[in-house]
Amino acid sequence: MTELEALQAVWPQLRALGASLIAISPQPGQYGRAVRRRAKLEFDVLTDFHLRVAEAFRLAFTLPPDLKKLYAAFGNTLDKFHDEPDFRLPMPARYVVGQDGRIRAADVNPDYTIRPEPEDTVAVVRQLQTAGPKATS
Repeated sequence: MTELEALQAVWPQLRALGASLIAISPQPGQYGRAVRRRAKLEFDVLTDFHLRVAEAFRLAFTLPPDLKKLYAAFGNTLDKFHDEPDFRLPMPARYVVGQDGRIRAADVNPDYTIRPEPEDTVAVVRQLQTAGPKATS
């Protein structure tokens, strides 16, 4: 199961808690639309064109030359796939933002294989909801 499919699995719980959910990806919009259809996602997959959002959150990084060569050897052309000359990627991150616009929880790991469990995100949202006004002050 992909990460987006796992998020889709918990989406009904998040929606019941009054939360919204979006995914942000550096791939062009047509990719997000295709993924959304294929995985039957009920939330949006937005495009972070040229990793501007990732840069704002200090999540964008450029692959070192040896990894760039390795990616290229496997036919991975991030430069074309992300429509920019550099081989850059965002660190996977998940944020829970309160209704006041403040980040209430963040999970970021430079190791792309380590990602937060969707159920953990549901637990954070549930905890914030039960904490009431104190959580949003």
